[in-house]
Amino acid sequence: MWRIAVLVAAMQALIAPAAAAATSLGWPEMIEQLAEARSKAETCAETLRSSTDNAAIKSGGLTYGLAKSAAHGAIAALTVALVQGGKPETLPTVLANVKKAGAGLQEVCDAALKTVSTSGGTKGVVEDILKAPVEPIINAISAGVSALWARKVETDKLELDTIKTQLEAAEWPDFGGVAPAK
Repeated sequence: MWRIAVLVAAMQALIAPAAAAATSLGWPEMIEQLAEARSKAETCAETLRSSTDNAAIKSGGLTYGLAKSAAHGAIAALTVALVQGGKPETLPTVLANVKKAGAGLQEVCDAALKTVSTSGGTKGVVEDILKAPVEPIINAISAGVSALWARKVETDKLELDTIKTQLEAAEWPDFGGVAPAK
């Protein structure tokens, strides 16, 4: 019986900080996570585009485009939520877009890593970035979306414009516009 009490206490100790972190997520943290996802998308696209495997590039480009579209849908919804507040009925769609973007990004990064591995070369830091899972970034974005959805509408014009600019900067570039890694 005491083991169950210890287990419950340990689980509460682990869950409480995570729940507090999710509810304390604000716009700066959300922007940081979106920027991290964009940076990872660019790195994976650069690496994939530098491959000599044309089939992998073409397939990866299509997957990247779908993931980019989902990411931009989530960013657009966040922009609307920033100005108007988030409508509860739209939250599942936004979270689904975040999940689609994450799954697509993981697929593109896996394809890029495979091309690096099959070429026999190692890219060091780039390879480490490609190997890093996307899931923690996507989970943080999902938690942030959920936390920000019910917040008040921002009223300070300068703050509003700054956040909107940062959201726009988190949009992914077109796959064809990403230069291959050298």
